[in-house]
Amino acid sequence: MIHHLAITPKNFDVSHRFYTEVMGFELVKIVKRQAMGGSKAGWTKHVFYETAKGSGSYFVLWDLHLNGFEQDEDWDPSISVGLGLPWWINHVAFEVEGLDELEAKKQHWLSHGQKVSEVVHEFITSIYTRDPDGNMVEFTTNTRPLTDDDKAEARELLADDEPASMPDYPGVIYLPDGRIIEAPSSE
Repeated sequence: MIHHLAITPKNFDVSHRFYTEVMGFELVKIVKRQAMGGSKAGWTKHVFYETAKGSGSYFVLWDLHLNGFEQDEDWDPSISVGLGLPWWINHVAFEVEGLDELEAKKQHWLSHGQKVSEVVHEFITSIYTRDPDGNMVEFTTNTRPLTDDDKAEARELLADDEPASMPDYPGVIYLPDGRIIEAPSSE
């Protein structure tokens, strides 16, 4: 199990509001220390949010106050676009218990003005939105257990370097104004 994942937002206050109000995470701990290199290097806050009550799983934002570190106005903190990748590649998925909780999360996001994409995969159903820095975040739930056949297929596909013939999954996009857009597969 992953204990925590830490990222650096462009604007800590905006991201703090997003992860507490929109994602529904609870602020549970802050570690405030001098930066590596001592007081001359500056200081940091390592801000822990519990992703689900009692889960022991945390999402962490850095609040940086580093001496000599000037954040370029064009700096992109996105974990995908900032690396030159499409926005949907690197993302973080948080597990919820069942389709009812997933639906509640979707409605919560919509009530906060978020655009929400929903995709039914082979073994999970997921909803997606983006944080203030453009990082894709996901809530997901298992819809069936993985089997020995899934594991055997995974071993086969690991060695398969042929282009995929299966299109991407179709999805549905929910807009805060109530509109629903069918997103066809990538055929």
